[in-house]
Amino acid sequence: MFRKTKAFLSLITAAVMLTSCSLGGGSSSSSSESSLSDDSSTTTTRATVTLPQDNTSVSDESSQPDEQTHEDITPLMWKVTSGDGHEMTLIGTMHALSDDCYPLPDRITERYNAAEVVACEMDLYAFSKDLTTQLNLTNQALYSDSGETIAQHLSAETVDGLTAFLEKADGAGTMDKYKKYKPWMLLTVCETYVVRALGLDPYKGLDITLSTQAHEDGKEVYEVEGADYQFDMLMNFSDELYDLLLGGYNGDSYEAVVENNREMYAAWKSGDIETVTQLVTGEFDAESKGFENDEQKKLFEKYAKEMFYDRNTGMADAAEKLLKEHNNTFFMVGLAHFLNEGGIIDLLQKKGYTVEQI
Repeated sequence: MFRKTKAFLSLITAAVMLTSCSLGGGSSSSSSESSLSDDSSTTTTRATVTLPQDNTSVSDESSQPDEQTHEDITPLMWKVTSGDGHEMTLIGTMHALSDDCYPLPDRITERYNAAEVVACEMDLYAFSKDLTTQLNLTNQALYSDSGETIAQHLSAETVDGLTAFLEKADGAGTMDKYKKYKPWMLLTVCETYVVRALGLDPYKGLDITLSTQAHEDGKEVYEVEGADYQFDMLMNFSDELYDLLLGGYNGDSYEAVVENNREMYAAWKSGDIETVTQLVTGEFDAESKGFENDEQKKLFEKYAKEMFYDRNTGMADAAEKLLKEHNNTFFMVGLAHFLNEGGIIDLLQKKGYTVEQI
């Protein structure tokens, strides 16, 4: 099996905070009981299919004009300029934040306000209103056969590790509670409890906050990928891959996973490109993972290509399309997608666009 080393933890660090297309759910101030059950017909959903807590609608908590903006929040941003003078603001997001990031600093809101189009990985505001899609995803998150459980799809070692991890996660309950969850959903559960341990909330992520605001402001919202693309990818990864990914969640790794994500959150807030780049580099570097055999290495390399590099290419293509069609676009996706060779910035520069950090 995969060695549960600290190097491996970077695999699930940036996945939680910066690149994950799965959606953590549930308000950090609510009860931690999940409404997903073996009887999916009784399930109610909110903006995500993960651990929904109540029926409160998504709200924008950043637009409070009487509060002082947080000018000390300085996430990484870039300006892209095309040959015909069109501009685009790139901003690396985190998919879960906390109240201490809001109201957003002027350097972000000014560029948002100037944009005619707001681009995001998926329109989380629209998704929060699409109950049909949410119910469909909920049904696909559970094993429908009465006798089928997660234990038939993961190794005993991984199940034992997850059991210990969930016992340490505040409010998660026992593994028996999640025995009908499919691996992609169980991974989302683990990510959710890591986020909660940091006091962060997916409903306060930059993506959902600004896409919600864009709808309220009447701006065009452009989905770079969309829900169908993201969830199709998650659902179609193999059990073998999920065994590899979920193998990083165990009793011994819980504190280290939370601490790595705390470091990532601090680096995002301060625009610490060196720390973020180091974590992103480690996340998708197969050589540093401590694999025990070539089969695991090849499995991971395929995952990195589909989860990261292929998506980066698609995102860069979408950015180019928007640059050609609009004068000013505010383009926000997970921060990790912008960095390193094969990242969005590198790909746009190779296409001939000027990219400047701002």
